[in-house]
Amino acid sequence: MKRLHFNSTLNHKRDGYNTYYVSVEKVVTLYGNEFLRLKNDTLDDNYWIARYHKLMRIDINDIAHCVLFVDSESGDGILVDSEGAKYARKSQFIPNARALIENNELTEAERRIHERLKEIAAYIAEKTRCGEIRFEPEEVLTKIITDDLRSNIMQAVIEMLRERDDIQSAEMIGQSVKAEAKPTHSLKLYCPLVVINEDCDEISCEFAVGCADEINEFIQEFSLPEEERRGLMAYYDKETSVCEKVYSAFPSVGEVNGELMGIFDCQISGELTDSELEELRGYLKGQASDGWGEGLEQREIETGKLGNICVSFFNNGASWSLQTEEEMEISRNEEPEMNLKM
Repeated sequence: MKRLHFNSTLNHKRDGYNTYYVSVEKVVTLYGNEFLRLKNDTLDDNYWIARYHKLMRIDINDIAHCVLFVDSESGDGILVDSEGAKYARKSQFIPNARALIENNELTEAERRIHERLKEIAAYIAEKTRCGEIRFEPEEVLTKIITDDLRSNIMQAVIEMLRERDDIQSAEMIGQSVKAEAKPTHSLKLYCPLVVINEDCDEISCEFAVGCADEINEFIQEFSLPEEERRGLMAYYDKETSVCEKVYSAFPSVGEVNGELMGIFDCQISGELTDSELEELRGYLKGQASDGWGEGLEQREIETGKLGNICVSFFNNGASWSLQTEEEMEISRNEEPEMNLKM
């Protein structure tokens, strides 16, 4: 077998383990330092535990209903039953929890395929004991590609499609797969812009509103062929629900309350959870600061009103944010109250 490597906890001279039958009510992926904060300060009040505390309890049948928090980077997890509190009254560190989740999501057809592959490996191993050392692809594939395996593969594809967040339906029609995508709707995220003229002076975004069409035309010309269908989501390489729910994300600029702002227009299947929205926001922030946006801000855009300008979708100031329209409305409504208190 392969050598295993993972993070874990080790208890000193533990005399036994009292186990619960656990029902994971929700899996929550944590990003950045959120997982580290939960792992290192388990008894502190935690936003994510407080948010989902109603899902956690031990019922009269001694079934522990828990939430599993998974680190986006390492894949490790922490299983929590808060017992109604805002911190982890009961918890357990789960090494490589993502693999556990993925294994649970395997369909019966996928398991049959895996068993078939193990049979082929056993067949080759047996042949080596008889002195054979070379196995041509044709021989191996002949053993693998049977009518039964073809059927299992097609069924596995159907089952995987049905589990996706962006697929409405999937079924076999004769020997073909028939699949229908879920309808999408627009979710726009807005960010402030920095506009610089040829003299390296910053221009107020109120004055830059009249250049929106010229900037958007340049953004279209700046885009690459691989971005044609999915925009910046063409470069998203994480196999998460965000990859399925967010089909595309196209950058542009537009007028918002009299100022020119950056806009990421995303086509979404269904609704994003809070953690999914944060994952999308983090990805687009990276594109604005280090990826697509870094390349854009180094290109001069010719305008009739302001001459040649450079446009940046990101700045390091505390006022920079990437917000939905609803979040922007809340922020505008809070400003008078904040000013009044001052």
